[in-house]
Amino acid sequence: MRKVAVLTLILAFILLAAGWQTYTIKVASVEINALAVGPSGGSVLPIKVTLLTPGDGRAYVAGVPEAGQGFGPSAQIALYVASRLSGVPYTNYTALLRVLASDAQVGGPSASGYITVALYALMNGLQLRNDTAMTGIILPDGLIGPVGGVSQKVSAAAAQGIKTALVPIGEAPSGIRGIRVIEIGTVEDAIYYLTGRRIETPPPTAVDDSTFKTISRDLLNAIYSYYNQTVGRGYVDTATIERLKSQGYYYAAASLIYQGLVNYYREQASFSRRVYRNLYDQALQMAKNAEADLAQIPITINNIDLVVASYTRIYEVYLEANSTNPDAGMMYARAITLKSWIDEARKMAYGPVVNETGLAEVAKMYLDYAKTMYAYLETTYGVTLGDYATAVQLAESLYQRGLYLASMANSIEIIAESASALMSSAPDKYLQVARERALINMARAAACGYTNTLPLSYLQFGDYFSAQGNAAQNALAYYIMASIYSTAMGDVVCNAKGGRIIPRANFSAETQAPTSAPVTTPMESVAEQGEKSLWIPLVLVLLAAAALIYASRR
Repeated sequence: MRKVAVLTLILAFILLAAGWQTYTIKVASVEINALAVGPSGGSVLPIKVTLLTPGDGRAYVAGVPEAGQGFGPSAQIALYVASRLSGVPYTNYTALLRVLASDAQVGGPSASGYITVALYALMNGLQLRNDTAMTGIILPDGLIGPVGGVSQKVSAAAAQGIKTALVPIGEAPSGIRGIRVIEIGTVEDAIYYLTGRRIETPPPTAVDDSTFKTISRDLLNAIYSYYNQTVGRGYVDTATIERLKSQGYYYAAASLIYQGLVNYYREQASFSRRVYRNLYDQALQMAKNAEADLAQIPITINNIDLVVASYTRIYEVYLEANSTNPDAGMMYARAITLKSWIDEARKMAYGPVVNETGLAEVAKMYLDYAKTMYAYLETTYGVTLGDYATAVQLAESLYQRGLYLASMANSIEIIAESASALMSSAPDKYLQVARERALINMARAAACGYTNTLPLSYLQFGDYFSAQGNAAQNALAYYIMASIYSTAMGDVVCNAKGGRIIPRANFSAETQAPTSAPVTTPMESVAEQGEKSLWIPLVLVLLAAAALIYASRR
C-alpha cells in the first residue's frame, strides 16, 4: 500500500510540474528611439517596451507624466493591433512602457505606431533595426496617422546619427541632410522597414457582398417607398437614384433619399412653432420605442453591425434633441427610418451569440482611444469637431449604462472623424491606402463569419464621394469608418463564444442557414487545457497524501 501511495505521489508531482509550465511567465524587452518635440525643439527619446506572457491584456505606462496626454490609451491600442497581427488574443499579454528620459515630450499617441511594431517584434522574436526611427499614430485598424512636429523630429534623428526615419503619408520634410525619410501608411509597412518581415494580408477580393446587397436593397426599397408615399417629388433627384440603383449602389441611393427627407421635414418644421414641436416630440418618442424594440433582439455575429447602426441612429436623435438648437426636421427624418433598420437586425438575428464580456472590453478600449484622438486633435492642432465633445460624453454615458455596442459606435465615429481631420493636409494620398485597408480588414472579419454589412455601406458611400472629384475628404472619412468598423466588429465576432446559437427564423421561403459551433481561439484552448491539467495532478497529490497517512497508521 505504501509503495502504491509513493508511486502515486511521484506521478502527481510530475504531472503538476508539467502543468505548471503552462503558466511560466516570459519577459522580453526592447528599447526604441521615439521621436519627440519639446520646448527646445526635436529630440530622440528612448522608450523601453517590455512584454509579459501570459498577461492581463493591459498596457501600463510607468511614471512618465512627460509622455503627454493619451500615451496610455494609445499604448493599449498598440498592444491590441500587434496581437491581432500576431494571431494571438491581446488578453494573452501585458505591456509595460517607460520613457527613459524626461527632457522632451512624446505628443500623446505620436509614438504609438512605433510601439506597435516593437510589441509585434517581441511577440514574434524579431530584431528591430537600431539605425531606423519612426513617428506616427496607430489607428485600431492598422493605419498610420499624421503627427505634429515631423520636421523637428526628423532633424533630431539625423543629428543623432539615425539613417532612416519613417513618417506618416504626406509629412516627409525636405532639405534635411544625412537621413532617408520614408512615408508609410500602414503598420505592415512599418514592420517591414523596422524588422524586415513582410506580413501577408488577405486579398480584398475575398469579401463577399451578397448579404450586404440584399440588406441594402431592402433598406433602399423601404425608404424609397416612404418617400414616394409621403413627399412624392421635389427633394430628390430621381434620375440619380435610378442610376445608382442600376449600378447596385443601393446604400448610396438610400442615403441621398434620406437627405431629401431631412430637407423636406426641415421645411415642415419651419412653418410654425407647433409643427416644429410636434416633429421634435414624435421623433423622440419613435427613438425611445426603437430603443426598446432593439433591446429585445439578441446580438449575433450576423446582425451585430445592424444593431450598431440602429443604435447609432437612435442616439443621433437623442444627441440632436439635447443640442443647443435642435434640428427637429433631421430628428424626424432619422426616427422615421429606424424601423427598417431594426427589422433587418431582427431578420439577421441568428448564429452564435456575441459574448458580452468580450464586447465590454473592446468597447472600453475604443472609448478610451476616442477620448485620446479627440484630445490630441484639439490640443496639438487646435481643431474642434462640432459637437464631438458631447459625443465623447455620450459614448462614456452609454458605456456606463452597459450599452456597449452603442458606446462603441459613437467611439468609432469619433476616432474616424478625428483621423480624417488629421489627414486633411493630404487626403488624396490617403484615399487608396484607406480603401485597401478597409477591404483587408473586411476580409479578415469575413473569415470569422462577419457579413460586413455596415463597413460595405460606408465603403460604397466613400466610393460615391470619391467619384465626385472634389470630395476627397468626405470619401476618406467614410473609408476610415469602413475600416475601423470592420476591425472592431470583426474582432468581436471572431471571439463570439457565448455558447448559445440561435437558429435562423424562416421569414420567407429561405433555407435555414447551418449553425456552427462557438468560435474558440487556439490560445484559449491552451489556457483551458492548462487549467484542467493542474486540477488532475492536484487531486492525485491529495489522494496520494491520504494514502500515505493511512498506510503509516497501519
